[in-house]
Amino acid sequence: MLARLKSAEHDAAYFRRTLKLPRPSAGYSIAAEEARRASSDLRRLTERRETFKLEATVQHSAKPRLTDDVLRETLDNLATEIIAATARDQEARADLDELRAAYREHVGVTLASDIEGLGVLIKHHIDEVLGLLDVATALGAEAREVRVEMPALVSGAHDAKRLIQLAVDTTITKMISKGRRA
Repeated sequence: MLARLKSAEHDAAYFRRTLKLPRPSAGYSIAAEEARRASSDLRRLTERRETFKLEATVQHSAKPRLTDDVLRETLDNLATEIIAATARDQEARADLDELRAAYREHVGVTLASDIEGLGVLIKHHIDEVLGLLDVATALGAEAREVRVEMPALVSGAHDAKRLIQLAVDTTITKMISKGRRA
């Protein structure tokens, strides 16, 4: 019995070692930083435009109000910068999305067989647990017939099996089947 437990520990250690996301490429990291920077620049310019618009409508005794011509010219310049920043942001996002899709594909291909193996192993261990709960359930039924009180491990096995089966049917089976399609 101890050998079976060690086997399960070995299996978990194997999957802990092998199921790691591969590092994204340097290009992916650069594109992510460029997309973050482009988005930040666009947000900063938009906030600056909104601040100018707000300041133009508010009288502030400590700060002189911009003349209409200066305000209009500043807003026009900001609008031009925002148009350029929007284009940079969209281009950076498109580049990042393309690299992200390639990375997802790479991750899927790289980990597919190990994920499949993990699903098979999870199902195997669940089947083993359900089999052991069947043994405990049968022993508990026998004990009830002759009115012998058993520990909770045996007397609660039937309920535990039902709960596990419910979880397996509603969640784990779906997880494993989706893992195979991905």
